[in-house]
Amino acid sequence: MLWYGKAPPGWGGVVGSMKLLAPRVGWAERGGRYYWTTDDGANWTDITPPNSPDVQVDEGMGSPYDLVFRDTHRGWALVAACASGNPKKLDLELDLLSTTDSGTTWSKIPVTPTALSDYGNPDGVNIVGCGANFAFADSLHGWINVTVRGETMNTFGGILLVTSDGGRTWKRAAKDPKVSAEILMLSPNDGWLFGTETVEMLRSEDYQLYVTHDGTRSWQKIALAAPKEIAPADCYVMSLPTFENTKCGFMQVNCSSGGGTKWKLAMVLFATVDRGRTWRPDRMITNLDDDARTQYHSSAVIGSEWIFAASSGHHPVLTKVGPAARIDTSTDTAVSRPKYREIDDVSFATAADGWVIVGDGDLMSTADGGATWTTLTPGPQPHVIQPHGSFVPRQSMSSSTAAAPSANTPSANDSSGQR
Repeated sequence: MLWYGKAPPGWGGVVGSMKLLAPRVGWAERGGRYYWTTDDGANWTDITPPNSPDVQVDEGMGSPYDLVFRDTHRGWALVAACASGNPKKLDLELDLLSTTDSGTTWSKIPVTPTALSDYGNPDGVNIVGCGANFAFADSLHGWINVTVRGETMNTFGGILLVTSDGGRTWKRAAKDPKVSAEILMLSPNDGWLFGTETVEMLRSEDYQLYVTHDGTRSWQKIALAAPKEIAPADCYVMSLPTFENTKCGFMQVNCSSGGGTKWKLAMVLFATVDRGRTWRPDRMITNLDDDARTQYHSSAVIGSEWIFAASSGHHPVLTKVGPAARIDTSTDTAVSRPKYREIDDVSFATAADGWVIVGDGDLMSTADGGATWTTLTPGPQPHVIQPHGSFVPRQSMSSSTAAAPSANTPSANDSSGQR
């Protein structure tokens, strides 16, 4: 459909984020709005949280909310805003909404305006903005990690807030690493922060993983040694861990060794069976060159499967690495390996059921472990309106015999309607 002027809400745009929560059930953001499906994209329901009157959203910037679902029914939406005329004081406003019916209705949780000081701004410069990541362990216990940004790229700080009453009141964590971080909460006492203390020229080693097992009263930085098969090597945690239950989980670590033409990269998946207190190497992929790093760029761990997604000719291709596997990519020949493009967003509910975002924002789904894929379009579906009466085909403007449009054919200069 071709629209003259501004398209209706939900039309246009690409899929920016998504999450498959269970087979056939998930949400996706497109055109600044959030949509929910229970039949793997055959039908979509708009679940966009209502904007608070206090939330100012720039036109064209999409939805201001970050969305988190704990399961297929319970979810939260958050927007964080901050301002300060006094560099020693940060006025933080949090708008938090919750749903227990998969986004059909949203309830605003009243949050007391918070004034914070000593937020890690040693230069005392003015604040120009902030953002937030958040997570809930259950309906009562949650964290918000607020990132405070100053006037320069190296003015940066992090604040961890905690709630134990469902988000009605928040307080500063007893202790926190003061990083801009993503959050994982396994329980009210067990949680992880993965982030960095700097925003300039970020490298793998700039990101750190911190864990608490006593409800934020103390933190430990996670540092894992290279397995003996690839030692000596420097290893860096690449993301938050994932857990299949309250005890068993996995964490990806990248390890590099050598230098120049002898530089080598390996990916190692570590496993835990004690809530992340100890980790052991479970499987690995070694000797990754540039082409192999594209193939193994994005991954998800579901059950016993370590699943990597890339695209070849705009078609998703999955590579699955099983328990205790050791893969040496240097044994692949250039002829046998396709040229892959990276896929940045991967979400799997089971080893068979998954979603990926391909290219510039195309959402695709598989229900058979990657054997076949279907393109999904969240939100209003495109359709064609046939014109009434006679229709004059477009002709060259230079033609002296170009016919005038009929009364039932919109003029090319008419911007008041739609075609």
